[in-house]
Amino acid sequence: MLLERFLQGAQARAFRIARFATRNNEDALDLVQDAMFKLVEKYSGRPETEWPPLFYRILHSRINDWHRRNSVRNRFRGWLGSTEDETEDPLQTVPDPHGRSPALTRG
Repeated sequence: MLLERFLQGAQARAFRIARFATRNNEDALDLVQDAMFKLVEKYSGRPETEWPPLFYRILHSRINDWHRRNSVRNRFRGWLGSTEDETEDPLQTVPDPHGRSPALTRG
């Protein structure tokens, strides 16, 4: 199929673009896969000559969305006091304004 060949040819370049933008291999791979899926889902019926600009526009939109989401996450991490240990949920460590503790609460 022509679309499969296009995606195989664009995959390496798209991954480099996304990795440069995110500085994270896993996020970059997710963004490229999402852009490919969206191209197939919405634009596979378009002429072959339209695929490259559509694909890279989708990819750049996904990258911009990723940056927006990260910006919001970083604001909350800063507000809640992020630590290096990301295994703990920061919302679980916010003190109760009334001084209550789960250990003191009766069920």
